[in-house]
Amino acid sequence: MATTNSTPAPGGRLDSAAGWTVALSASLATFAVFGVAYSFGVVLGSIRDEFGIGTGLASLLFAIPTFLYFVLGVFTGRLGDRYGPRRVLIAGAIALGAGLWAASVAQSLWVAMTSYVAGVGISVACAYVPMVSVVGGWFERHRTAALGVAVAGIGLGHFAGAWGAERLIDLYGWRDTYQVLAVASTGLLIMAAIPARRPPHVAPQSEMPSLRRLMHNRRYTLLYFSMMLLSSSLFVPIIYIKDYLDDLGKPGGQWLISIIGLASLLGRLLLGALGAVLPLMRLYQLAFTIMGLSYLIWLFAGDNYTVLVIYTLVMGCSYGGFIALSPAVAAELFGLAGLGGVLGALYTAAGVGGLAGPPLAGLLIDNAGFRVTIVAAMIVALTSVPLLIAASRAHAVPLATVGGGAASPPAAPRTRPASGPAARPGDAMPAATVRPSKPVTVQPMRAAPAQAALGPASIDSVLLLSFGGPEGPDDVRPFLENVTRGRDVPPERLAQVEKQYLRHGGVSPINEQNRSLLAALSGELARRGTPLACYWGNRNWHPYLADTVRQMAAEGRRNAAVIVTSAFSSYSGCRQYHEDLARAAAEVDGAPRLTRVRVYGNHPGFANAMTGRIREAVDGAHLRDGVHTLFTAHSVPVPMAAACDYEAQLADVAESVAAAAGLTGETEIVYQSRSGPPQVPWLEPDVSDRLVELGSEGVGSVLTVPLGFVSDHMEVLVDLDTRARFAAARAGITMVRARTVGTHPLFVEALVDLVEETAGLRSDRPAVGRLGPRPDSCAPGCCVPSQPAS
Repeated sequence: MATTNSTPAPGGRLDSAAGWTVALSASLATFAVFGVAYSFGVVLGSIRDEFGIGTGLASLLFAIPTFLYFVLGVFTGRLGDRYGPRRVLIAGAIALGAGLWAASVAQSLWVAMTSYVAGVGISVACAYVPMVSVVGGWFERHRTAALGVAVAGIGLGHFAGAWGAERLIDLYGWRDTYQVLAVASTGLLIMAAIPARRPPHVAPQSEMPSLRRLMHNRRYTLLYFSMMLLSSSLFVPIIYIKDYLDDLGKPGGQWLISIIGLASLLGRLLLGALGAVLPLMRLYQLAFTIMGLSYLIWLFAGDNYTVLVIYTLVMGCSYGGFIALSPAVAAELFGLAGLGGVLGALYTAAGVGGLAGPPLAGLLIDNAGFRVTIVAAMIVALTSVPLLIAASRAHAVPLATVGGGAASPPAAPRTRPASGPAARPGDAMPAATVRPSKPVTVQPMRAAPAQAALGPASIDSVLLLSFGGPEGPDDVRPFLENVTRGRDVPPERLAQVEKQYLRHGGVSPINEQNRSLLAALSGELARRGTPLACYWGNRNWHPYLADTVRQMAAEGRRNAAVIVTSAFSSYSGCRQYHEDLARAAAEVDGAPRLTRVRVYGNHPGFANAMTGRIREAVDGAHLRDGVHTLFTAHSVPVPMAAACDYEAQLADVAESVAAAAGLTGETEIVYQSRSGPPQVPWLEPDVSDRLVELGSEGVGSVLTVPLGFVSDHMEVLVDLDTRARFAAARAGITMVRARTVGTHPLFVEALVDLVEETAGLRSDRPAVGRLGPRPDSCAPGCCVPSQPAS
């Protein structure tokens, strides 16, 4: 694939002022184009009267551009990914100005329709998908809120466009109105294009799958059809509520259209902010449900203007939430790599709904009246809800394979007995696993040159190796059985852990976090001019390590640098991964050489990223100086800890990070996520137990720092955000948690530095603290547990 303009924007960091500037420019762009598009309900009567056409035909002037701009979003999204948003936005400005002006002087209905349809359709396609996708790339922590700001321009444009068009038509008629809008909207789009730029550390664009492949992805298909049904009904009030009042002989219809726009603005901002702290899919489902039920208010309103205002407020807020959350939902379900293309393909559902809904509603109004139309719109909207719920529960399947190659066939299931004490998900995995037959798919990335190699070691690929987790409710029990096989875990314990996963939709967040990290790694490699094929394999669930290694061999990879999602070394965090790699290499004919980068818990990049997360938490919560800080890590059995320097590593890095972050209060190491039979001692104190003790000592606030974890996966969510937070609340403590390093740019840069180190391009081997850099591989007696890992 071409790499034109694939470099990231100079300067800027995620969640920075530069990102908010881009979000505001996206808001201005969507204000300009949707202010024109959604003023059509006000202009509809004038066009219908001048050309002597019916409501159904006139509504095509709204329906066709709606279909066009959502369908064109497939292409403009990709153009934005490839060339950046500024050029695409300027092209949209030219199209909108020319289209509106041509429509304003046309004497033929078909010339007016063609000009208007082309101008509005192209401009919205250029402003919407490319801008919201680029805003998503500028943010990590505040992504949902920033996307809410970006699409807030739609609601504000809806409000201002309807109000302004009504005033201008009263004064000058619809033709001069469109000339004024042509000049104003073109100028606003050019203004919006000036600050629009790519996010830093942008991931290379993936090769997007075909439409056929998309429609074979059950989660994507269900989401697509739910959006299509909702979109076919939501445009009904936007276009026809003024006609509804006119039909009753009542004034004020244009104000109802404006209220929908204003309420949608509030909904975008409110739900966009809530999406950062509440379950995203639940909010999305709530928006769909409220929008469908709101038609009951319209149905029983009659000519009561106050009730109609209530309807437009409820409908508008839920509609705004739908628009604000859609990009964030797409990013959560399908990842950030190539988000512009994914959004563009997904939004064709809104285009199909927008094309079918308004004309059918217009015909229904002409033949059966408004009440029947309102009931029909409500039924269609509510039908979208069960489809959306099913989409959230469907098994997640990544949409393309790494390196441009085809996915390798699944390996046959295999079983081998293992033994040891009971464990819980997240602990070390026995050597043997059961691998259910399932298609092998991995994270989509741009294909690297087949012969690309890095440094004297000729590293030609990067492999991200992780623990794995379920991607849907049906995966949970098989995954847990896989993790605990041979360990005599009681069925009631499995049921308890299964409920934890099901409370989160049956999807482990570690999978999407791994996809995001892989995208960031690929982006940083490309930024440095050394693109390598990036792969992802797991110990316990799809894509299994051996299957990924098999694919790498089939695609000609010979030397891979392996990054493990474990920052500190113990048996389960280090040596066992070396054993996994050796077993996979032995299992696959022609396997590439798999060289793990050194353990990076004390690499300056990891430490500095963790320092940034701490400062972010302290500043965000306005914590006082001297706050008591608990650095948490995964507990391990005491005999396992005695066979390595796991505790010393944690203490050494915690001391360095605390000093760098300016923490002046007491700091200590605590542990979480212990498991196994009670008679086996594990490292203590447990974080929840320690919080209770601190509360009895009169400590009022505590900062918890998940130092021992790379991402906010299930153990962080359950053991810190649920159990520890509950314990803190009972103890009267305000607990603030710092985030894990995740895809922090400094962490990503450090991992690529380690790839270069493994390739022989770096010899400095930097480290913080007193212990010095970790060795490249385990010493013969290092990390060997005195009992089976648990």
